[in-house]
Amino acid sequence: MTNSQNHHPEQEIEKGKFEISAAEFSVDAGSPLPEGYGDNRLVIMTRDPFWFFAYWEITHERAEQIRTAHGRDSWDRAALVLRVHDLGEQAQTPIDSAPYFDVDVNKFSRQWYVQVPYSGHGYVADLGLRWPDGKFVSLFRSNVIRQPSGRVSDQIDSEWMSVGLVTEQRSWEDMARVAIGAGSSKGASGSGEAGSAMALRWEFLRSVFSGSIPHAPSSWPSSKQFINSGANLEEPKR
Repeated sequence: MTNSQNHHPEQEIEKGKFEISAAEFSVDAGSPLPEGYGDNRLVIMTRDPFWFFAYWEITHERAEQIRTAHGRDSWDRAALVLRVHDLGEQAQTPIDSAPYFDVDVNKFSRQWYVQVPYSGHGYVADLGLRWPDGKFVSLFRSNVIRQPSGRVSDQIDSEWMSVGLVTEQRSWEDMARVAIGAGSSKGASGSGEAGSAMALRWEFLRSVFSGSIPHAPSSWPSSKQFINSGANLEEPKR
């Protein structure tokens, strides 16, 4: 009688490969990030030409100062807003005289994306409280940013260097003569072959960049002369 409960050791090992519980994982996540750093600040940074990102922290001490100065219910009656000042393309407009717009944000939020009307302008923001009568009190001011331009540059006065055709042709010919001269010097036959090959390459490059294929000087070797000059172009024997 066959015992169905018997298992071979190999089967147990194979089965263990697919048991998730057999492996134990331990990841050290470290200390959790704090809710705040005790620093009253507002930071803005560019996201793209028409948007920037803002994040901030308001300490309990700063909120208590507002309640003391404007009433215990002042915080509850006011709206928390980002007042964004447009400093213009040169980012030199005084903040007090710069146009601005308000963005209402959630009092429990600590970050916000803000859309701006113009790309390429400088911006600075105030985080503050605005009451129903229009009164505004700034809690703190951000850094100044300059949005990237969202259009093609309007500078069309670029000057391009012109190359003389005669000068260009002479330069190519001089480089080819140097290559031929190096190859025709006394020495191993391999030097002559290398010089001829370099001359042909210069001729090819000159014809490509000049847009034409003028006749080569009589001192330049032709492709037929190069093949007959002793260069071994045959496939190696196996």
